[in-house]
Amino acid sequence: MKKTTRILFALAALLVLGACSAEPAAQQDFDETRYFQKITAKMSLEHGLLRLDYTLGVPNQVMTFLLRNQDVSVVSVNEWYMDETDNIRLYYAFCEPGKSGEIREEDWKLAWPDVKPGETERRKSRPRRSALLLQPGNSTLIDVPLTFLEHIEPPRRKARYTIALCAQIALNTLQTKSEVFEISVFPKTKDVEIE
Repeated sequence: MKKTTRILFALAALLVLGACSAEPAAQQDFDETRYFQKITAKMSLEHGLLRLDYTLGVPNQVMTFLLRNQDVSVVSVNEWYMDETDNIRLYYAFCEPGKSGEIREEDWKLAWPDVKPGETERRKSRPRRSALLLQPGNSTLIDVPLTFLEHIEPPRRKARYTIALCAQIALNTLQTKSEVFEISVFPKTKDVEIE
């Protein structure tokens, strides 16, 4: 009995000493490409109800987009950022009413995320992520600040401008974009030409 107890004690001591090794455990690199897999489900990006009173030079204007799961199964977007505005890019271009389909690729400008002059992209150093789960037919809302309306210079002075917009999800795993649509924007001042 004493011999068996000593053997068991010796084995337990070896296990404890082996577990308390002085060498640090090898750190596993986080494999984003493996964890954030491409999403093949049918998804759509739609604009919400459009306001009619967007105005140049006015702060705090917002537009809402809906990312909708049109598939028959649950979709998990593991790459999703906690700050919802980090998940979307918005592009704009001035156009004539009803002519948004004629805009050349090089005429589109980045509206969101807003960037300082001379920069091409604004990115937080370590944005936080939280997986987004969408049931079939469900959607999530993404509010996009229209900060570009505060400082853009229209091509000429008019009583009303037509601006084409197009949004796209800014994730590597989800390639979804909205249709091009138009909004009417009015100048802040009354000093405009009559059309």
